Amino acid sequence: MKGFLNAVVDVKKEEINQAKIKVPLTAIRHDAEHTPTPASFADAMAGSTREAVGIIAEVKKASPSKGDIRIDLDVAAYAAAYTQGGARAISVLTESKYFKGTLSDLELVCQNTDLPVLRKDFIFSEYQIYEAKKAGASAVLLITTLLDPAQQAELTLLTRELGMEPLVEINSEFEFEQAYKAQSRVVGINNRNLATLEVDTTVAKRVAKIFPDEIIPVEASGISGRPGIEAGIENRIFNFLVGESIVRSKDPARFIKTLLGINEKGD
Repeated sequence: MKGFLNAVVDVKKEEINQAKIKVPLTAIRHDAEHTPTPASFADAMAGSTREAVGIIAEVKKASPSKGDIRIDLDVAAYAAAYTQGGARAISVLTESKYFKGTLSDLELVCQNTDLPVLRKDFIFSEYQIYEAKKAGASAVLLITTLLDPAQQAELTLLTRELGMEPLVEINSEFEFEQAYKAQSRVVGINNRNLATLEVDTTVAKRVAKIFPDEIIPVEASGISGRPGIEAGIENRIFNFLVGESIVRSKDPARFIKTLLGINEKGD
């Protein structure tokens, strides 16, 4: 873990400490445990096929590599558009300093869609898992490079005990081994190296080849149109997390249909 990741983790630790002052761990745990179980993220991903791929459409206001993307994004309206466009699930960035996201964004999306919703953040604390469940999320992102094997196993277990599912992110075959040992069911292959922020769209195609049938791959980063989806399909990837290109599009619902291979008439 280097540079950018170290900086993000330092910010997150301070945010968690401040959050605990306002809402203690015992209180957030109680609230999370009494929040209704949401729609199943794992089932949604398992339903994707070569003929009917799944798009996880992301609410993304900014990024460290691209700066502001759409800082005034209407979160509720985008959630509705993503649902209308045929997304299989919605991802919401809640990291505040570099991605300009908030937990309120997550809550708004959960209130404006029946789709499974993923909390995408740099998660390493049980407190963050409880926050996600309380907000209504169906899934949380667990980034393998941030966690040692014991942490990953512990957070995976807690996530499932709360009725959610982790989307476990990897960037290499080596990281897949840790994800596999943690009994991950849905594994995201990020084409972006978080240490360098560089994108290599061959990563997911290469790493997916070692996945056993019981683990569901999700490709993330560098997908800007239908050709990227088709390249993934040829490598047995049927779920794709797409953020920037959807947010930048003039018509998010129509763009999602394009990613799905549906023409403008919906035929």
